Amino acid sequence: MKNFFFLILFVSSSIGYSQIVRENELQKTIEDGANLMALGKYDSAQMLFQYVLQNMEKLPSEMAYFFGRNSFHLEKYKQSINWLNKYIQLKGTKGMYYEPAIQYLQFAEDEYLRIQRSQAEQFEEDLESAEYDCGGLEKMLCPVCHGSGVVVQAGIFDEVYKTCPYSLGEGYLSCEEYNLFMRGDLEPKLKN
Repeated sequence: MKNFFFLILFVSSSIGYSQIVRENELQKTIEDGANLMALGKYDSAQMLFQYVLQNMEKLPSEMAYFFGRNSFHLEKYKQSINWLNKYIQLKGTKGMYYEPAIQYLQFAEDEYLRIQRSQAEQFEEDLESAEYDCGGLEKMLCPVCHGSGVVVQAGIFDEVYKTCPYSLGEGYLSCEEYNLFMRGDLEPKLKN
């Protein structure tokens, strides 16, 4: 029985020791990743950081900072914003990396907004120059009156029916008019 007790004690201390060794190895991997990042080897650092993320049960808070900063350098701005915010939430103003985290967070947010604005402008340009293929049809269903030729509006007591200002009651637009409407350039033919 005494031997069994020592065996259990030995096995549990071996497991605890191996977990400590594993945690120390992962901590060393974080440091190696931070060093690679400082040298500008962001892809290599990313691989090490991702390895730690997948293998460490409880991440140290500085990992959020390193991963967020490295993500900025890899132009993964949204990811950078998320991780840097997480670091600031965890450590607050007392964190060792608070100042650079705030700085990189601002850089990442600026770049993310710049890209969003650029994409929105490109989308607008694409819309302005887009031509809808009418598929050989001479007339298209009016998107305002949906082909009825009439626009229904709520009045004080009842619904008010008015002639569609774009199709003039016909319910259809030419292909050219349809494209102008879709770009927002078609003026109403009839003022209601």
